[in-house]
Amino acid sequence: MEFLSLRFLADWFLLPPSGPLLLALAGLLLYRTLAGKALLTGGLLLTYAFSIPPVSHALMAPLQAAYSPPDTAALEHAEAIVVLGAGYRSGAVEFSGETVNDLALVRLRYAAALHRQTGLPVVATGGGPQDREPEARWMAEVLEEFGVSPVWQETRARDTEGNARHSAALLHERGMQRVLLVTHAHHLPRATAAFERAGLEAIPAPTGAFVAHDTRLSLGAFKPQANAMRTSWLALHEYLGILWYRWQYGRRPAPPDS
Repeated sequence: MEFLSLRFLADWFLLPPSGPLLLALAGLLLYRTLAGKALLTGGLLLTYAFSIPPVSHALMAPLQAAYSPPDTAALEHAEAIVVLGAGYRSGAVEFSGETVNDLALVRLRYAAALHRQTGLPVVATGGGPQDREPEARWMAEVLEEFGVSPVWQETRARDTEGNARHSAALLHERGMQRVLLVTHAHHLPRATAAFERAGLEAIPAPTGAFVAHDTRLSLGAFKPQANAMRTSWLALHEYLGILWYRWQYGRRPAPPDS
């Protein structure tokens, strides 16, 4: 509950667009004061900054810089593929009401491609609330559509640390240690550290990198864009997650599986 409460507060007050907009709203309420004018101006400027590509990609680039696709030697070294969930897409009437979201689909497609290259089993890891099917169930469905077999479902994890801990328990039971870790490139710093804490040798297998297709500082680059705001949100969410995990775990081992 502590984690969920802090995550709720962080989503509202620290991440865009709600965080800067709440800052601006506070400034509007206090507009007659100097502090209020500063809050309003700062909130509006931050909202604008997070919505333009130069800022969003500057935030995202350091998270992705260290990772590239695994080479042949790394593929031969691995014993399994672990693909991390990224969330649901509800209202998918064409798929019986629910399936994985677009971020998860990117990860699953790459996991399937690695499976075709290596023939390795795939672990789909992702739990869910008690009133919903675990995310891994929908992930396995997509992987099977891609022709992947076998698919092992890990259905208990609710966050990255849980992905690592419960996947490690499943793999250690099968005598496996070295895994290709499939997730978005910007998520790998936190995910790799979590899997290493859980006692696995994680070989990064990045996908879905966010790149700036046009690096020119033209007038269009400073036009607010929904995609840029989303990229800023993803990057800042990851920075907060890294800080949270460092504070929670530091160099300590992961908590025991239960």
